[in-house]
Amino acid sequence: MLSEKLTRILRSKSQFSEDQISQMTEKDGWRWVYKNKTPKNERCREICFTGFSESEKSDLSRLAMEAELAVVGSVTKNLSFLCVGQYPGHAKVEKATNQGVLIVTLDQIKQILQSGELPERK
Repeated sequence: MLSEKLTRILRSKSQFSEDQISQMTEKDGWRWVYKNKTPKNERCREICFTGFSESEKSDLSRLAMEAELAVVGSVTKNLSFLCVGQYPGHAKVEKATNQGVLIVTLDQIKQILQSGELPERK
């Protein structure tokens, strides 16, 4: 049984099916994560989702990764977008606001991802 954190990472960053993930060992899962980690100097823009169900977040994460965005689980110093759902985390919104992160709605991020035109960084 994989840890919750590893399961989330594999769901959002890999093409593994739920069945494949459920058959992995913790060691194999982390080995895949570190083997496929993007080098720091090549990392793309980051996005975080808050206020969505796990299934919504999983679908949005896949879309974001296809648009070459790095999906993160918290507000980081390099965060470009915070996408807020119906029940966003207050602390994440406050921290993102203080950092000047672009806060977008579901409709806005879908438009950004579909068009492929990412707003310029501040």
